[in-house]
Amino acid sequence: IEQFRNILRVSPDDVDVMYILGSMYWDAGETQKSVDTLKRALQIKPDHDGCLNTLGYIYAEMSTNLNEAKAMIERALEISPGNGAYLDSLGWVHFKKGDYSKSLEYLKQAEALVEDPVIYDHLGDLHAKLNNPSEAARYWNLSLKIDPTQEAVKKKLENIQKVEIHN
Repeated sequence: IEQFRNILRVSPDDVDVMYILGSMYWDAGETQKSVDTLKRALQIKPDHDGCLNTLGYIYAEMSTNLNEAKAMIERALEISPGNGAYLDSLGWVHFKKGDYSKSLEYLKQAEALVEDPVIYDHLGDLHAKLNNPSEAARYWNLSLKIDPTQEAVKKKLENIQKVEIHN
């Protein structure tokens, strides 16, 4: 993060550096710095698809500004059609909005393009919400197969297995 902040001191309008820095802030749990950095980048270059998607996804994760998030991610998809990560983000926004059929549509499109633990985690969450525990467990296991370090996914899998045992 410090290196990218130093680069911005030299090149204060480098949108690609802001995009990477905003993503790093998000990964580091510094949500407000991430949002502020990505918003600044979009003021300079409103059609930066990476910034549009990442900021939209952050809003979805926070369950805030969901209509704005949806519009941002749809714009990112206009710029980069068929991008699996962006389709996942759009599916996640629909999940957060409670539109589970649209969520499933976009998450399945993303799954067809990319083998990614986040996409599988989202599909697991969606199937859990749809009261389909065996499908939820299947997707969470796929997610863990790719990235076995995900403690939150392990916990969801344990909890759903407890529910299945008790039913």
